[in-house]
Amino acid sequence: MSYSLKSIKEEFKAKGIFYTTNELALLIKSFVDIETDEVYDPTCGDGALLSVFNDDVKKYGQELNDHQLEAAKNRLVNFEGYCGDTLKEPAFFDRKFKCIVANPPFSIAWEPPILNGIFTDDRFRLAPALPPKSKADYAFILHILHYLADDGIAVVLNFPGILYRGYSEGQIRKWIVDNNWIEKIIRIPGKQFVDTTIETALIVFKKNKTTTDIEFIDIEKDKKYIATLEEIKKNNYTLSVSNFVQDDVVVVKYDPIELQNNTRKLMIENLKRGILFDKAVCDLEGFEQETFLDELVETIKTFYK
Repeated sequence: MSYSLKSIKEEFKAKGIFYTTNELALLIKSFVDIETDEVYDPTCGDGALLSVFNDDVKKYGQELNDHQLEAAKNRLVNFEGYCGDTLKEPAFFDRKFKCIVANPPFSIAWEPPILNGIFTDDRFRLAPALPPKSKADYAFILHILHYLADDGIAVVLNFPGILYRGYSEGQIRKWIVDNNWIEKIIRIPGKQFVDTTIETALIVFKKNKTTTDIEFIDIEKDKKYIATLEEIKKNNYTLSVSNFVQDDVVVVKYDPIELQNNTRKLMIENLKRGILFDKAVCDLEGFEQETFLDELVETIKTFYK
């Protein structure tokens, strides 16, 4: 069966897979703030993320789609790739990587490795819960954390829902925060992918942090906020960037004297219009207006001291 580029994109989109633009790949790489001679991408696709690293950096990747992996092999220099399901058949299992970058499929279904009610995989065994079968987002994150070296860094792009969804995902998120493995969370505005306008979130993981703070960044607003662990606990471990990076409150300054004068002018103008309208009716119907005007004058006089 032959496939057009459009049909392939539509198939990937249905599976939560989106093409990573070069600009987005460079943005992800910009948060890798350590020197490294190796980089690993557990869902490498055609190698878009790995391609922004220098040729002398050893690249490791795993990809479910054999055509995509072949494209990565043809595209990348100094690359070792493995075809297979990262969650079911992980490659490089005896390795710990100093640098990991990833744009895993968003919210796809998966089958947790449970035998007789027991977690059988070291990648997930220590977590307080398993990610739901309907959403593998945290399965990929737990996989990445298992592969991450103690002095390494992982930069992972994912759907913003992982920052606030509850139940088992909320338990895992709390566990990761309490282990002090999240350094930064960055809001990425929409239209960064081909064929979709979804907003995404970039999470920077480190296991050797020196503080328990988490930095929240909104690149669209060019704003950031460093939240303490206590603040995060008060937010019930919800990590949405909008909870911490907010628009500035605009304080409008005004001159009270000028405001009062303008208000008085408006009152006088409205009064004039009302009197002119009443005069027009009186002239049309043959009514007299003097009594009404006298009443207005008397009313105004009551306000004099």
